[in-house]
Amino acid sequence: MKKILIGALALVAGMTGAGSLAHANAQAELFAGKAVVAPHLHVESAAQFLKWSGKPVSQDGYDPIVYKKTRLGTVAFSAELRVHVDLIRDLVHFPSYYELVDARSGALLGKYPVFDLDDGEWYFSGNGMAYLNQTHLELCGPRYTRKIAQKGKGLVEVVQPLLYLGAETDVESTTQLYESPSSKQVVATVVPGTKITVLGILPGVSESSDMAYLVKTPFGLTGWHLPKQDRGTISIYQCN
Repeated sequence: MKKILIGALALVAGMTGAGSLAHANAQAELFAGKAVVAPHLHVESAAQFLKWSGKPVSQDGYDPIVYKKTRLGTVAFSAELRVHVDLIRDLVHFPSYYELVDARSGALLGKYPVFDLDDGEWYFSGNGMAYLNQTHLELCGPRYTRKIAQKGKGLVEVVQPLLYLGAETDVESTTQLYESPSSKQVVATVVPGTKITVLGILPGVSESSDMAYLVKTPFGLTGWHLPKQDRGTISIYQCN
């Protein structure tokens, strides 16, 4: 993961290609029309948020040499639930984390790794939903959005049928595209130097080499790139 995240940082800082840069900017500005109450924190109404003015929070077992934990403030997740937004900054490496903590009970409701704390963009709707847009930690630059929902007294991440990326990338070696993530039927072949668009990936897989990528060719054809099944490679996960 170290090599991938270093490459991702370089790509976010200076992507090559207008399409990739436009994609990154558009994704990062998804919540631009919402009220900003703290760095990278958007809400439907400014009244939802209260800046933290209490004592410094406990480090809760985080090594203070490596991590610094602070509390940004408290946000109304819904009419029934208020959560503290805690920042866990990695002072040495990556990733850093956001934590959502039940303001009443102190229970940890969710922990969300991000490349760094400036990478994540949050939007709290106030109706029991929150959205986190961030760089994908296993890929080289593209962003995606996670949806977190209240379920009873807890929070769950909503499983999406496809994690949308919409990112342009290059074919590095001859790559076959398949009919479905479970199919061996080839529907297209793309050659090195071809620019393709990765529409999205199937959720639930943590390693880039195990993911299934839905891609669109320059002719508008779609198919699945399956690194475990095909030796072809695309640059979206080659972060050298």
